Amino acid sequence: MLFKISINNIRKSIRDYAVYFFTLVIGVSVFYVFNAINSQTAFLIVSQNTREII
Repeated sequence: MLFKISINNIRKSIRDYAVYFFTLVIGVSVFYVFNAINSQTAFLIVSQNTREII
């Protein structure tokens, strides 16, 4: 009985949960992107070489 009630409540509020999870995924993605940019030394070396060529 309680399981059936909980499933019905989840179905009714799926939009609220979807917005929450979508926001969570975007936030985690942005966090990892900034950390990846910070740790890419090869990108920085290429940028320095490009500046020297120009």
